[in-house]
Amino acid sequence: MRSWLRSRFGDVKSAKNGKEMRVCCPFCRARVGRADTKYHLYVSAIKHVAHCFRCNWAGNWVGLIMSVDGCSYGEALTNIRQPRLDVNDYDDIEKELRPHSPRGLVQANDIISAPEGYSPLTYKHNENSPEYRVEEQAVWRYLECKRNVPRELIMSVFGWIPGTQRAWCLVDDGWWQGRLIVPGEPKYLSPPWPKGDSLWNAQALDRYDHVIVCEGIFSAIAMGKTAVALCGKTINDEQAARIANAAPSQLTVLLDADATSDIGAVVGKLLYVGYSGELYAQYMQEGDPADGVLGKRVEWSFEAEVATLMGMGPI
Repeated sequence: MRSWLRSRFGDVKSAKNGKEMRVCCPFCRARVGRADTKYHLYVSAIKHVAHCFRCNWAGNWVGLIMSVDGCSYGEALTNIRQPRLDVNDYDDIEKELRPHSPRGLVQANDIISAPEGYSPLTYKHNENSPEYRVEEQAVWRYLECKRNVPRELIMSVFGWIPGTQRAWCLVDDGWWQGRLIVPGEPKYLSPPWPKGDSLWNAQALDRYDHVIVCEGIFSAIAMGKTAVALCGKTINDEQAARIANAAPSQLTVLLDADATSDIGAVVGKLLYVGYSGELYAQYMQEGDPADGVLGKRVEWSFEAEVATLMGMGPI
């Protein structure tokens, strides 16, 4: 939904509770005689509804899309859903996501919110099943012992799917990622559609002046509440624009030790889309921030990046 809001309204803000998105209401001019410039239209990611606190327009996600785009109910559902591509390479999850139901928006949202079979780790009704005892407890042990993830974060962030031996995380607006907790390939699984502007812990962009941009979810957790995760060592145009539009005053780019040569590309993309704050790079001496050795944090410069690419480390 966030991607659709950005494509129609440009600037999307997060409410303080982190559960709602705010845009300038498109209905205010007709209903109260003046255009909205203060982001009065709130769109709930939990209840799937929208409400303007200025002109009192109200409706669900489908109604909002139908009203803005002038489209049919079915076309609105199609806009909510992410496009599905080939999933034949994803052998350890269901080949198909839950079929979409025309009966309501909640069913359509289920398609883009989680992979088939996903359950949060807080679902205690699973405790008596063999899958819970064997697999979910293995996820707990891996996350707590090998990755040093606090238990309260594990409960609020991760989930499980029977038979996959992965820790699963819902990232942002219909994008998710699963990471193997045993040796094997593929190490990561994600939806077979583009991740768009998805960033894990994206609400940090609107809450903090100094934000850390990490490669993976585990790394972002290790760096604390001000860190967001790209879910990969590269950054796309949509992610960069989302960060730049939020405009935190400082950004620190921190990738894993095997990806430090990619920091320059991430910084370059942020500058290209118009980020104008202070930029820093922090280099890992080894591993990743969740279980490795942190190096020094330096103000980013072309000279520092060239030195890193040449294997001399940041200067």
